[in-house]
Amino acid sequence: MSTGSDSDETGFQLLGLPAEDDESGQRARAPFEMLVSQFVEELRRGGRPSIELYARRFPPHAERIREVFPVLAMLERARLDRESRSIRRNMPGSFPFTRLGHFELLQEIGRGGMGVVFRAKDQTSGHLVALKILPWRAAVVPEWVARFESEARTAGEMRHPGIVPVYKYGQEDGYSYIAMQLIPGVGLDRVIQTLGHQGRISLRDLVENAGLAPVEPAATAGRPGSEDSQLGTDSWAAFTSIALQAAQALRGAHQAGVCHNDIKPANLLLGVGCQVWVTDFGLSGHLAGRGERAKEPARAAEEQEGGGTLKYMAPERFIGHTSASADCYSLGATLYELSLQCSPFAHDDRQQLREQILKQPPLRPRELCPEFPVALETIILNCLQKRPEDRYESADALIADLLRLDRGLRIRSTRRNIVRRIFGG
Repeated sequence: MSTGSDSDETGFQLLGLPAEDDESGQRARAPFEMLVSQFVEELRRGGRPSIELYARRFPPHAERIREVFPVLAMLERARLDRESRSIRRNMPGSFPFTRLGHFELLQEIGRGGMGVVFRAKDQTSGHLVALKILPWRAAVVPEWVARFESEARTAGEMRHPGIVPVYKYGQEDGYSYIAMQLIPGVGLDRVIQTLGHQGRISLRDLVENAGLAPVEPAATAGRPGSEDSQLGTDSWAAFTSIALQAAQALRGAHQAGVCHNDIKPANLLLGVGCQVWVTDFGLSGHLAGRGERAKEPARAAEEQEGGGTLKYMAPERFIGHTSASADCYSLGATLYELSLQCSPFAHDDRQQLREQILKQPPLRPRELCPEFPVALETIILNCLQKRPEDRYESADALIADLLRLDRGLRIRSTRRNIVRRIFGG
């Protein structure tokens, strides 16, 4: 992953300016129009320019930079969003080949915003893998190739039992691919959809219907749902376990300095024994340390696919701010949908959906389902607070409450919310 500072230094060099102000103040006197052109050019090259860094390094223009550059970034996000949705609508229905390098493509098992996933056989080792392929040649979508490779590098550097391992990535015949562990699980989005239609489901049936072997790891023994692989609309303990595992995987990513930035049901895989794996780090970014501004591309939030992703996005993501708290928000929105089979926010119009996320509180789960556990509701609503400072500040904080709920103990966030309601804090 590139960082904002690296991108900005490159931009300043292209402007013909020194890395630091010289005695003549050459950098500070750069024409504003030149800065605008360079900022937009960096965005279009896939860079991650920091608006605040521009403002600090060009003091005479600082006020205009802080006022104008966010608008430029927003317009660029909108342009990329339109282009991305157009490209996705034209994603090929099938591939003109059944082999890619030494991988034999056996069966398509999923599609996302950026790639198609196949169950494939590595002819060299004989192992089955999940092969994610960018369905256009690299020369056609060079920006997407850069993001695709960034996802592979990021996921490949992390080691956590709840994060799908990446074995290798590369290009064959102009097509980019990522070879990952073949997970015996289905997307949580499919689980939610089927649960909403049927009221009760067999995870084993879902996994088998997806063409995957329902291997149940010994590590899942004793967890809710591991014995009979059944989920119902009131499987509160299983829902808590699923959220807990996802939060633990997020903690692993955050400890590695990575924000996922796209937690949603489709990016959580659920196995027969209710084991969870987090996948798809295509929009991941650098996790800022305490007191540090996140070095994340402001456009990333708008590059995601349609309203289906937008509805899991924390409010601050609309202006490019990322944090562990934002990932917790997305996990809370996912848990809300898993527990109730409906989204906390939903609207066909993207602008109206943004307004809901920014301004409207979600409907309390107990208003939709009176028997909904109070503690689980509190955890979800704590995740979905509009202001980051009102949420769980880290995956660790969320895990602590989920563990207490899982063990039948009183959660800590209950007391925090009571204090807020009484004193308006």
